[in-house]
Amino acid sequence: ITKKNLESRVNNKHFHPCLLIGDQVVDIGIGEALNSKIAEKVYDDAGSKPARQLGELAEDVIKTARLLAFPLQITAVIQDRLDRTLARVIEKVPLERRISPQLQILGPIYEKIKYMDDTSILYELFEELLARSIDSERIAEAHPSFIHIISQLSRDEAIILLELTKRSFEVVDKMDYDREARLFSNRKIERTSVPKDRLLFPDKDEMYHFHLVSLSLISWQITKQEPIKDVDSLQIGSRSHSEIKLTEFGTFFAKACIPEDGFRNK
Repeated sequence: ITKKNLESRVNNKHFHPCLLIGDQVVDIGIGEALNSKIAEKVYDDAGSKPARQLGELAEDVIKTARLLAFPLQITAVIQDRLDRTLARVIEKVPLERRISPQLQILGPIYEKIKYMDDTSILYELFEELLARSIDSERIAEAHPSFIHIISQLSRDEAIILLELTKRSFEVVDKMDYDREARLFSNRKIERTSVPKDRLLFPDKDEMYHFHLVSLSLISWQITKQEPIKDVDSLQIGSRSHSEIKLTEFGTFFAKACIPEDGFRNK
């Protein structure tokens, strides 16, 4: 496809925005493109310094992402950030393993990150997933559902998942027992290996764990339970030992989305 052909598509009032992969144009039907000047800029920018440095595969990725931006006249700041992101992503993959990106991964990720701060830990999760989608050896790890999971995470939950790739957490808690009402209450944590010092909101750690359990990313199971008795050997409470760890699904997610060397941002 030539610039002239693309301009004629853009000038057509019935034009649908398209994606350019190699020499193939794919209509994506997400509203009218702005004008032919955008198409001209896309082709002009394809020969800019970032594209020349990154090679043909990089040009495909950058042009694809910029064509996605047709319905919105995004600012130069956003475009520059996207270019830096694509450069980092491509550098994560050895040259001989680089392939064209999957549209079902690239498109939704682009929509998620274009207004995000690239110093965010969650931004890094999207970057890692995008890197998997252009890696011939690891493309199977790039499951589309991971995009939606990342969107539901908080910064602290991403930290918890990173720490769980290194080790499981142990939690010891106790509860009082009311013999007359036959009820346990007043739960208190006696000991925990959860790295609360790395969390922005350490008092919310249990909420994070319950949420991650609901996403099937972690499990929290009791490994041992013992009664607490008074001097007359009557039960007055209970002590529980539990373990928090990644599920098999959570391990798949972590492998695809969490940087192996940890997050560059804090």
